[in-house]
Amino acid sequence: MSDIHHINMAGLDLNLLVVFDALMTEQNVTRAALRLGLSQPATSNALARLRNLMEDELFVRKTTGLSPTPKAIALAQQLRPALQQIQSALLEQPDFDPATSDRVFVMGMSDYVEFILLPRLVQTVQVIAPNISLQIRAGDRQKLLSLLDKGEIDIVCGLFPEKSSSHKEQFLFHEVYSCVCRQAHPNIGSEFSLEEYLRESHLLVSIQEDRVGRIDTLLTQKNLQRHIAISIPHFLIAPFILAQSNLVATLPQRVAKTFSQSQSLKLLPVPLPLEGFSVFMRWHQSTDNLPADEWLRALMTQVSSVI
Repeated sequence: MSDIHHINMAGLDLNLLVVFDALMTEQNVTRAALRLGLSQPATSNALARLRNLMEDELFVRKTTGLSPTPKAIALAQQLRPALQQIQSALLEQPDFDPATSDRVFVMGMSDYVEFILLPRLVQTVQVIAPNISLQIRAGDRQKLLSLLDKGEIDIVCGLFPEKSSSHKEQFLFHEVYSCVCRQAHPNIGSEFSLEEYLRESHLLVSIQEDRVGRIDTLLTQKNLQRHIAISIPHFLIAPFILAQSNLVATLPQRVAKTFSQSQSLKLLPVPLPLEGFSVFMRWHQSTDNLPADEWLRALMTQVSSVI
């Protein structure tokens, strides 16, 4: 192995050593690529660079896969303990004590999730982690997921229909819809038919700032249509508009119940088979084992279980 000493370490791509270790373990390019999360061409290219670097074939193709050369076996015996030591050093994290930490957690949330989770979350944090700060980032789903990938936020909470191999997620709670209008609405009593629903003018809360909600998509499928009198991007103003007009809104039930307690509003069932939705918490896999992040996720799970 004395010839290895002549390698220019400053120009060495240490990722090649990780590829080498995976190839030694799997003795198959395809399986090594899957283990590393790389494409097969990228893994093959890395093997070619390793061969050039070591001036040895390292792995010989056989019908059952790859067979390491004597030089590869000798290299692995010295390299694997070093890689394991590096991995242990990187994974070792300092202890996290929420009672004394002054960590700033950055969280991505929609307007709806902020409304539902933040009051109880802040209340809990002030009791058990008084020096910790929370910073909330807003935006649509794609913006928040992009910030997560960039490492600019710790977790995002919302609706995530798309999957990502670099993310992990956990269910927080399920939500359904209710219709909301003012108590003294002249046309709406204690029951609400579909015909009555379609005759009324509606308020729509749309994060996308358009005029099409989930219920409009459902109505279109039935060749029906409702009149959207106003579309707003946030929930905050909705109860005040509803309390001072004859508009109707179809809102998440937890939001609607809270509004009805502060304004003279009433709730009615949605006269359509409108499915609810599930709220998830998502984080980047690189933070999966970090003690501080684990604490935050556990706290979010606890808060969500009692809303």
